[in-house]
Amino acid sequence: MKATKEYVEQKFGEYNQLMFDGQLPPLPIELGHARGYLGKLCYKKKRNFWGRTTCFDFKMRINAALDMSESLLEDTIIHEMIHYYIGYKKLKDTSPHGQLFRAMMKDINTRFDRHITISVKLGNQR
Repeated sequence: MKATKEYVEQKFGEYNQLMFDGQLPPLPIELGHARGYLGKLCYKKKRNFWGRTTCFDFKMRINAALDMSESLLEDTIIHEMIHYYIGYKKLKDTSPHGQLFRAMMKDINTRFDRHITISVKLGNQR
């Protein structure tokens, strides 16, 4: 299936309530057509006087050019929501897919029978 803005927004709302206790405010959803990614969380960074970085102006971009299985599209949305949760809550992680990200991913996979991964080879769709 190819992503639509309406589908991604509907799944964002559903998973926000189910997996993130409704803590994530809605964010702009964009559909991309580049072949290099399934989804990405885009944001701006600002460094304050003391050197602390703050992320803001979040956007979720989902690839609409690729024909993905429904479960892969859903897992991609959830993957980007984990990034959004960490950034929005200003949580520290060891890297973009660091220990906190992996712990959240494992928890969601276990509790909700998902198959979220760090990366996907496009020939291996579920």
